[in-house]
Amino acid sequence: MKKLLTLLLLCPALAAPALAGDLALKGYFKTYLYSLEPVEVRNYPLPQPAGAHAVIENKFRLKTYWDLGAGLRAEGAYELVFTAKKAELAAARPVSGGNGYRVSDPDPFLSPSSGGETKASTLIQNLDRAFITWSPAAFDLYAGRQPLAFGSGRTANPTDILAPYPYGTIDTEERRGVDALRAKVPRGEMGELDAGWLPGKNWSAGSGAGFLRGKGIFSDTDITLISALFRGNLMAGADIERHLGGAMLRAEAAQVWAGTFQERSQGDDFFRLTAGAEYNFGLLGGTDAWLEYHYNGAGAAGAEGYAARAARTAYTEANVSLLGRHYLSAGAAAQLSALVSASAGVLVNLHDRSFYALPSLEWNAAEDLYLSAGALLPSGQRASFNGLSAVPSSEFGLYDRAFYAALRKYF
Repeated sequence: MKKLLTLLLLCPALAAPALAGDLALKGYFKTYLYSLEPVEVRNYPLPQPAGAHAVIENKFRLKTYWDLGAGLRAEGAYELVFTAKKAELAAARPVSGGNGYRVSDPDPFLSPSSGGETKASTLIQNLDRAFITWSPAAFDLYAGRQPLAFGSGRTANPTDILAPYPYGTIDTEERRGVDALRAKVPRGEMGELDAGWLPGKNWSAGSGAGFLRGKGIFSDTDITLISALFRGNLMAGADIERHLGGAMLRAEAAQVWAGTFQERSQGDDFFRLTAGAEYNFGLLGGTDAWLEYHYNGAGAAGAEGYAARAARTAYTEANVSLLGRHYLSAGAAAQLSALVSASAGVLVNLHDRSFYALPSLEWNAAEDLYLSAGALLPSGQRASFNGLSAVPSSEFGLYDRAFYAALRKYF
């Protein structure tokens, strides 16, 4: 029975061609060429990958859409990712093929079939979308592998605990698919009730999640309230947006109570907050700028506490990635011409004064063809080896430096 339910949840699109209707195939090819400079640990007794290393990543994604009529639509997406780099870098920077909140998956590593995490070249597969949507007049129902994303913050989203991207991720075009049953019900003008269930790996309740969201407009302010149960933990949060004087003001916050429905772990409870503003200055072809403060209650007050964060609930189950507590971030994106755009962002750890800067430039070279270049520029004191382990001296001093060029072709 569970195998049948798994098939229905993960691959509803397989039956779609037999149901007739319009079929559309789309997709893209992306290639990224990196010059990666691995960060070194001071006084480390073993050899470390030093200098700049070339890394190439090719990604092919095929997307299918079926309009089946009667309010039924189906969507699927499958991608292949080939990565190549030097063996010493591969051993030091393993590739991850895992995806959370999925009932089951085909083996992600196609070549090699085992031990691909640390091989110099790997070919990974990802069945990233396989869901069906039913949209009668009163509601929308989504069943299968689909994208889920919450929150409005630019730097970090406290309410997004399912599949967020860490700050500095280059390719964020497609949110990782999760297996879910989701229903959206419109309520009044611009209001909505949104509920979902994620069964978790092998239908295990302890590895699954569920959420309930309510959205409405009050006094010209967009307010979203959310509660979620995930892997035995409880979250409650809110997301508020309001236009004021031409600027968009945002505040997003969430409190997590660790182990509420399993083994209570009060010491792992945490609160997170992101608040800031975004404004379009109208310079050049349009310049959008933003400034945010982020408080991460799951983080450590100083660099000496960073290493101990890895075992906390926030990092093992809530997808928190930042290690400190207080951050300031800023960024801007400008349309330099009809075909060229530029952007830059920086995230500063206010306690250890390390930062992470992300400049980029993009050119729309032809129809559906984009060329881009950029850099990932961390700055901070490097970790040092004390005879037993590496001890961080700053957060972004733990990050690798990279420069990249990319090509994206859509079809």
